[in-house]
Amino acid sequence: MDRRTFLQLGVGAQVGGGILWGSRDRRQRFALSPPGYSVIPVVADGRWIWDKPPEGQTGYLEPRPFELKVGIELEGTGGATALAASTPVPVECPEQKIHEARLETHGCVAQVQVLAPFARQLLLRAPGIAPGQRIAAYAHYKLTLYKQYQGYGREQFPAEQKVPREVGRAYTGNSPGIHTRTPEVRELMEQLTKELVHPWDKARAFASWIPKNIEVKRGRYVGVPRCIEKRHGDCEDMSALLVALCRAAGIPARLVWVPNHNWVEFYLEDTEGKGHWIPAHVSAYSWWGWTGAHELVLQKGDRIYVPQQHKHYRLQEDWMQWHGRRPRVRYVAELAPVAKDTGSDPGPGAREKIASGEWKLAGGHPLDRIARR
Repeated sequence: MDRRTFLQLGVGAQVGGGILWGSRDRRQRFALSPPGYSVIPVVADGRWIWDKPPEGQTGYLEPRPFELKVGIELEGTGGATALAASTPVPVECPEQKIHEARLETHGCVAQVQVLAPFARQLLLRAPGIAPGQRIAAYAHYKLTLYKQYQGYGREQFPAEQKVPREVGRAYTGNSPGIHTRTPEVRELMEQLTKELVHPWDKARAFASWIPKNIEVKRGRYVGVPRCIEKRHGDCEDMSALLVALCRAAGIPARLVWVPNHNWVEFYLEDTEGKGHWIPAHVSAYSWWGWTGAHELVLQKGDRIYVPQQHKHYRLQEDWMQWHGRRPRVRYVAELAPVAKDTGSDPGPGAREKIASGEWKLAGGHPLDRIARR
């Protein structure tokens, strides 16, 4: 299997005959929105999770190997046709390298489909499923995750920014659930930036204000205006608020989605005209300009068009479509660190996805207590 084809174009794997599709208008649909629940500050041990940036080093650092399995499992309950189901799969980005990727199918066709530059979905299709029949598709990965510290500082970036057209088009407007032009967002942005000129200072002011004024509260996404009004939210609400404030101030910004958590990257060009996506954490972690943990990146960006649903999403959902009797569906994922050498410690951070869509700690490592739950 050609890795580049898998990552960039998607790979299909077929079992059985052709696929028959009915009218989309008659198809039933089920969707499970991803939770972004992490609100508890993380205990840093200085090794597996940084408590401060490294000295004398910059770049993507401390590589750790992981194995990942992501899949969809269906069981027939009474007969259904024209089945399609999807779940997010990881993307390759500077802090995450995919070395091996393969598909496994049972009674269906499957492919990894590109939705956006940093968004992919595992798409399962089957012409039908009989009562008691089981079909499944899995994507298996071997990947390396990195922490990052680039030594970013205000002096690297001019106050007058030139935003590339493609960046501005993708990351300065509204996204589903992230509205940048509401009175609440505009008023708060102006209040926090009335004496500030430099975009670094503005973004820093936003990121400092949010954890001081938004009470962390686990729950479903409430949206940016309500987060400002009620002064509470989880990591997704708090990160979306930072995205909205940056965009309202003319600073491109986007969500970064990892299991059960979100943070933000905002965009600035340096004095040489090179663009940088700078991480900013406002919940669970308090890092500014760096990321001190090995996290599985599932998506970057927050306006992802899913062609099968004919709409944009802030974060991809697990979804299924069918005609007839609804099949039972299970979305699975298992992430496990791998020891670099025989007998060495693979470290904490193993996770698995459960029925609610949440990822739970799964490895039983003694230091899992320091990780997000």
